[in-house]
Amino acid sequence: MITIDVLWATAIGYLLGSIPIAWIIVKLWLKIDIRTVGSKNVGGRNVIRAFQAQEKPKGLAYTVGIIEAILDMLKGFFAMWLTVWISYTFAHGDPWVIAFAGPAAILGHNWCIWLWGPGGKGVASTLGSLAFFNPVFIPIWIVAFFVFGSAIMYSAITYLVTFIVMGIVLFFWTWIVSPMEMFLVPADTPELGLIAMITMFAITLVVLSRQGENFRKIKNGEAKKMKLWKIFKGKADEALK
Repeated sequence: MITIDVLWATAIGYLLGSIPIAWIIVKLWLKIDIRTVGSKNVGGRNVIRAFQAQEKPKGLAYTVGIIEAILDMLKGFFAMWLTVWISYTFAHGDPWVIAFAGPAAILGHNWCIWLWGPGGKGVASTLGSLAFFNPVFIPIWIVAFFVFGSAIMYSAITYLVTFIVMGIVLFFWTWIVSPMEMFLVPADTPELGLIAMITMFAITLVVLSRQGENFRKIKNGEAKKMKLWKIFKGKADEALK
């Protein structure tokens, strides 16, 4: 039974997800607004572009970009962990806070109240949500993204398909969601698989809210196709365009 806990869980998830880590890093380090460079996106990939635009060493740009992406992942993870801990420690112990805090965190990342506008695309934070259920889902997602991306070649459609597939995987692979016990949610909770699937489907809708421009480019034939095989040649920038 869903309790009132989901209301404050949604608020906490949104506020945590709204922390604009990429904007803060670039502002403090480069003294510029990340929304004025590259893709104007508040995320890890654009942090790399911002550092490269300022002619910083390539190694430094990628290192900072990866660190930023990890911190964005932690936003999605921690939003779910914190709300579960509060609910099971001080309130009703409602597992449905997961399905509200997770998507709310991605919503906060994508539409940031602190910046009064668009933030990132939500992919890294979504991976953090997957890690909350079980870190093993991260390599599964990477493999799925590579497989679907190699066939589809458009990033926006690949994200859509991959996240939907992961939602189905979480529903049927409830036995692999064992770390839930570490977060105070018993792994044998009857509706856990359903909660996991709904969480991922809701997150997918939120992620799509920042893919409108990419879908427009696909429709107009302006979108660049991913060439994921170039990753193995050390050309990640070209592979993910």
